[in-house]
Amino acid sequence: MKTVSTTAAAEHMLTTGKPYTAALLAEELGISAQQASGKLYNIRTSSKYNAIVTELPNRTVKLTAIKGRKQSLNSLMKLAIFGNRAA
Repeated sequence: MKTVSTTAAAEHMLTTGKPYTAALLAEELGISAQQASGKLYNIRTSSKYNAIVTELPNRTVKLTAIKGRKQSLNSLMKLAIFGNRAA
């Protein structure tokens, strides 16, 4: 099983723009549901991240910003390289 940082998980979530459960995040990142649950906990509780969180049961977390940044680093790099034209 590979290791993924909370920051990497958050970047993935910001890129897709989808709400995530631990199971869905685990599947997409190739990590255990327990690890994914920990990442989502970190994202929910850290002031570094802005997220929309639904109530239990079936909690989902949709990341809206990382340190105020609403676009993923990948999107920003594409914008810097290609400008406003489609990449």
